[in-house]
Amino acid sequence: MPSTSLTHDLASHVAKRIGSTPYRMWFEQASMTMQDGVLTVQAPSRFEAEWIERRFLGDLCSVARAVGGHEATISFDADSIEPPSTAAASGSPNPNTCPDAGGEHREGRPRRRLLDLKDFVVGPSNQLAYTASRNLIDDPNGHHFSPLFIHGACGVGKTHLLQGICRRFQNVHRGGAMRYMTGEAFTNQFIQAVRHNQLERYRRTMRRLDLLAIDDVHFIAGKTRTQEEVLHTIDAMALSGARIVLASDAHPSVIRRFNSSLASRCTSGMLVQVDVPDQSLNQAVTMQLCRDRHVDVDQATAALIAAQCRGGAREIQGLLARVAAVRNVRGSTGPMTGRDVREAAGLEQPTVRRPITPRALVDAACPMMGITTEELKGTGRSRRAVAARGLIAVLARDLTTASYPEIAAALGRRTHSSVHAGVRRMRSRLEHGEDAMIDGTRVPLSVLRDQIQAAAMSQPRPA
Repeated sequence: MPSTSLTHDLASHVAKRIGSTPYRMWFEQASMTMQDGVLTVQAPSRFEAEWIERRFLGDLCSVARAVGGHEATISFDADSIEPPSTAAASGSPNPNTCPDAGGEHREGRPRRRLLDLKDFVVGPSNQLAYTASRNLIDDPNGHHFSPLFIHGACGVGKTHLLQGICRRFQNVHRGGAMRYMTGEAFTNQFIQAVRHNQLERYRRTMRRLDLLAIDDVHFIAGKTRTQEEVLHTIDAMALSGARIVLASDAHPSVIRRFNSSLASRCTSGMLVQVDVPDQSLNQAVTMQLCRDRHVDVDQATAALIAAQCRGGAREIQGLLARVAAVRNVRGSTGPMTGRDVREAAGLEQPTVRRPITPRALVDAACPMMGITTEELKGTGRSRRAVAARGLIAVLARDLTTASYPEIAAALGRRTHSSVHAGVRRMRSRLEHGEDAMIDGTRVPLSVLRDQIQAAAMSQPRPA
């Protein structure tokens, strides 16, 4: 272990060489140790570590030579990794693409903490990826899962998982060195290292990490030297028992212009896909995002939001932002309502832009409810058919000038009294927030009503 007197000598020599004011500004919160010919500077943040390296590297070399009596290697490290701010908090998730978490922090820009695995909403589409992420850190033999390669479409939670892994690593393996970065950041830093003849130092920094997480690794496709560097970094870290996690929009074997050796290495560990979330998971994500934003929302309104955002957290975040803007313009207070969502999503029209007929509602409702026109107009009493008839009748009364007999004719009913009763029952069900089972998933009737209306309004005018 380095002695206290040696540490004091380093501090006093640096202060004397660079001046007391710069020393207090950059080194007072940092620590310096020297052992086995290596002078290590531990700064409070990555930004400060990189600034000290750029500004005072020559001075530190001179101090190390004066104190140790010979040339020394200078190593820079940070106590924590600070992710930068993102345009949409993830969700991505969340949700969203993040620059290098170890990169420079610009003055005036707030620093964001890494996303947490405990805030990740788990469902059938991401259960395996979540479990693998936990095991990578929590299991004493977690390095056997390395490299963990997570792939899936945009907005399904890959970035949240990678940042959650890094944050959990910080909590579980205190003192361990880790780095979260994007494929673009890795490429840029590698190019800078080559350009400034600092490649060996860059390699030492990367390959002594205990955890390396690279998001959007598909960015390096087609970049021959960068891919070779990533491959050699993975190999070197694997030999030391370090953990590696990568994320991409596609399976490594189908990424175009991806090095075959690198693709093979990516599939040598745990390879897991995150699927597009279903309605119930999207609804749970909506509720979580609303809680994070301190927005009151009920289950029916959350279900309406989830139904409009089939792509995942990023779409939900975007719709929530539009809802907030709509409410701000109106000066709305209190819980978020279905009307807020319909207006923000373009479902609530002040005037009907094209004529809607009962026939258009029938054509829109049948495929959405999973029934045929014959079933709708038949005498069958299946729950979906009954719900479809009721929803069509309600929408026809609200959106068209059709009379009850005309609506009855469109639904294949002999008399209009059954339609009249059906409208009354459906309005009651809508008021009570009831739902229907569609493809094994419970969907609120209010959501189905809005989707049928949107589909009917988007149909082209008849020639």
